Amino acid sequence: MEELSSYHVTFHQPLTTQQIISLYKLSSKNNFNIYLHQDHLIADAGHLTKLLSFFLFVKIDQPVLLIIDGEDIESAYKQLQSQCGDCIDHITRRTKYTGQIMNTQTSITV
Repeated sequence: MEELSSYHVTFHQPLTTQQIISLYKLSSKNNFNIYLHQDHLIADAGHLTKLLSFFLFVKIDQPVLLIIDGEDIESAYKQLQSQCGDCIDHITRRTKYTGQIMNTQTSITV
């Protein structure tokens, strides 16, 4: 079932290159998309160069907006936590929409 969830992620240290590559693989090899946003920075985790650039400029002292879109979002969330958990201070869920809600609403807030 299609879903869309957004989270605020606060890091206490930068991700390692290996963790960034794991995030890229997670996004590019599954039935969901992962997007990251902070200030003027936006990255599609399915594009390694954009993801690497995002983490070069990300401000660790400010939360990152994480958006997961697609099927089996809970699995993506758990995998992300297991791969990057040692760098994450905390995660707060902002919104969660099912495919039915997204199809009936004219606009949604992430």
